[in-house]
Amino acid sequence: MAAILVIIIIVVIIILRYITYFAWNKNKRSNIILTGNAAHNILKSSDYTRHKSNEWLIDTLSIVNPFTINDESLLKAFKNKVITTLAHWSNEKNYENLVSTIENRIKYRLSLLQLNNSKFCLSKLVKQVTLDSFLSSILNVNATEELLTELPELIIYLWKNRYDKKAQDRLQKLLLANKNKFSQSDIWQQIQTILSNHSNIISKIVINDFDEKISNPLNIIIPGWETMWRLVFYSLLELLRQPKLLCELRLQLNNYSKSYRDCLLLTWILKETLRLYPPTKNIYRTNLKTGQHVCINVLLIHRDKNVWGSDVLDFNPYRFKEKLTAEQEKSYLPFSISCPARFNFAYTFAGAIVAKILEYCPTFSITEEAAPLPNDQLLDLARDSYNDLVAIN
Repeated sequence: MAAILVIIIIVVIIILRYITYFAWNKNKRSNIILTGNAAHNILKSSDYTRHKSNEWLIDTLSIVNPFTINDESLLKAFKNKVITTLAHWSNEKNYENLVSTIENRIKYRLSLLQLNNSKFCLSKLVKQVTLDSFLSSILNVNATEELLTELPELIIYLWKNRYDKKAQDRLQKLLLANKNKFSQSDIWQQIQTILSNHSNIISKIVINDFDEKISNPLNIIIPGWETMWRLVFYSLLELLRQPKLLCELRLQLNNYSKSYRDCLLLTWILKETLRLYPPTKNIYRTNLKTGQHVCINVLLIHRDKNVWGSDVLDFNPYRFKEKLTAEQEKSYLPFSISCPARFNFAYTFAGAIVAKILEYCPTFSITEEAAPLPNDQLLDLARDSYNDLVAIN
């Protein structure tokens, strides 16, 4: 009798565990947001706050901006300043200066990276040109060569190796060596003032090295550079995979040499790149009332065939030729719903870099010895993917 009772108890325990497991698994799946409409409702709702998943950036990269500090006042002040700064480049004269700066940076970087046989590492060119152009044009900072060549690789390395103290120390030394250069930037000083004015909020989360984190240039470099280089890089990778599209773009760019902003095909290519390869694959939020964590899966929303059609996994810039449907507009979230870059600057800045790289690389292609890019599948999204890809000028 006792043995039967023990068996019954064991069976009940097993059943309860299965019930608990399936309930947990169902709840976990239900926390993944897969529609643009639901995503917008959450992102606009005051019931949700940023998830703590970004807090590692405080410890690893010493970042204390609205990406890591959840405060509406800080977000509003930071965003308004960035929007005002970026609006400066909508002026035609300022835009011409931006393109000229980008052109000079590309020529210089190519001279450094290019081998005797006109070959160069594409990822290094894109990362360094994007960083150099952002710092010199937007922030008016003439950074050291060490920072321009080492910082991109260090940031990407630390994104994966968050606890590498040696890499963190090297990062801090690079930034310290450029401290005086950043201190001369009016825009960076204004950003620092905004952060300092919200020190009471930031100090609740940041315990160690408060002043160092407030004055960390990565607070503006990461949001300004990290998305842009990936947009430029993946646009170029897709053009390498589609020679006909590359040829068509070159023809159109010749007609819009005075203002690349007017080249619609270039804009469509950038938008399609952001659709298939969004810089942020997931957006995490926490419900303040229930404590429930939700994950907005931007990647799957961007690749939903019910929204984008049967060719959803094809790189087709011409899908942006026509006005997007209401559902598609809500399902297009490369910059979430509040990033200042979504107001055309991303296309202006990245577009100028893509156009100028193509101009100075007239035979732009992959070397014969390089591993070919896949033709029958989408590109890999890892930050260090295609790091060694060698292109021909």
